[in-house]
Order: sequence, then C-alpha cells, then structure tokens
Amino acid sequence: MKLYLSSIDIPTPDDLARLLGKPFSEVSVAIIPNAKDYYSKHAWDYKVSKYVSLFETLGCKVAVVDLRDHSDADELRRQLSGHDLVWITGGNTFCLRYEMRRSGFDTIISELLETGTVFGGDSAGALVAGLSIAGIESADMPQFAEEVINEGLKLVPYMILPHADNPEFADAVATVRSMTHEIGKLIELKDSQAVIFNNGSHRIVEAQRG
Repeated sequence: MKLYLSSIDIPTPDDLARLLGKPFSEVSVAIIPNAKDYYSKHAWDYKVSKYVSLFETLGCKVAVVDLRDHSDADELRRQLSGHDLVWITGGNTFCLRYEMRRSGFDTIISELLETGTVFGGDSAGALVAGLSIAGIESADMPQFAEEVINEGLKLVPYMILPHADNPEFADAVATVRSMTHEIGKLIELKDSQAVIFNNGSHRIVEAQRG
C-alpha cells in the first residue's frame, strides 16, 4: 500500500510524484471533499475548487467524487479504480468519516490500494487513514456528522495527528497525546510535513524553507 498523508496540501510534490511512479501530467486524481460537507453549497464549491486548482496546476487530470452521491460500494469502486490517486481533503473529520462508512468507501479502499491506487490526504484526510480519530473533538465538531464514528480506516497501524505544531489545534493535540495508551502508536505531523507509507515502510518528509 502507498499513502501520502500531510497536514496541509502537498508539502513535497516531488515525493508524491515518486510514490505515484509517473509524472503528474500522466496522473488521474479523484478528490473526495466530504470533510467540507458542513459548509453551505457556495462555500463547499469554493473550498473544493481550491483543491481542483492545486492538482490542475501540477498537471493532473482531476475528478471530484462526492460520496453523498453514492450508496453502492461496487459502483463506487468502479468509479475510483480508474484513478491513480484518491485524495481526501481536510475539513471536519467526523463528517468525512460518516460519509466514508455510509457510502461503502470503508469496504473498498483497502482493495483499491492493493491494486496500486495511491491514497493521499491532508488534515482530516490524513487523520482518517489511521487507527482512530478519537480525541479531536475540540478541533472538529462531531455534532456536524449524522453519526459519530471514532474508528479510523486502519490503513496504517498508527494514529496520524496533523497540525502538531499549530497553536490553533493545541487542545486537540494535547488530548490525543494523552490518549496514546488507548489508541496505540502515534505519528505527529507539523504543518510543513507529510508521512509517506510505501509497502510497509514509512518516512516523514518536510517542505523546504525559502
């Protein structure tokens, strides 16, 4: 399995390209923006357009896949299997986690990764890949989700904690750190960092300054 998980956007694009094994001009990416579902329609469209622009600027072919439009896991698998990269955006982790469970994304993502699709995500999109999302209630509003699901996708045997150096998330970071005996191993990411998982190994990379 190959994953690129960050706090904000893509801090090291060259590392992502190497993980994909091809130049961005040959990459097809499916953006899943359901962490933004608590926004109004106008704001949702604006937030999603920022991600579309990010990947189009790199040269990728981009599709937006709204999980709210899907309730058949097999159909969702067919749609996502045509893409090299599935990118999960930041936002409200509880909204995102609910739609992943409801749409059947939970049941198909491991299979997609086994066939070569790369999983990418920032902030909430990184957090859901790990063991748990418990402890981030002070950063995200669980009340925004139809159902609160604390269990992560468990694609990696760690809890992924983005924004570890961001003062705005200090309370949530402290809470998660205090729960490590309950949730297991923890990988913390600064806002300038990403963690790359490549078939059993992982390493943290960081954006160059200046």
